[in-house]
Amino acid sequence: MPHHKVDISLLGQNFSIRTDDNPEEVLLTIKKVQEQIDELRSAGMTASSDRLLLLVALNLAGQLLRKDESRLANFEQVISSLDTAVKQAESLAKMPLR
Repeated sequence: MPHHKVDISLLGQNFSIRTDDNPEEVLLTIKKVQEQIDELRSAGMTASSDRLLLLVALNLAGQLLRKDESRLANFEQVISSLDTAVKQAESLAKMPLR
């Protein structure tokens, strides 16, 4: 995979990072992190940069876990529906033809 150099700005500081990820996706990720920081600040949070980043990381990790749990629940629902359909098909297959 190619390495990309991406210049980012976060909390008023500029960084250059190397990544194998799509640079546009990296920039969208940074934008999401900055939006979360801005939300915390607009809610009156006056913490240090380290603390803001920690809170954002915890918020984003929580969102990711909830999304994964939701996907798992949807997957389990699909499996249950397929199981029901298979049982119905098996029942139909056992019925005598008229």
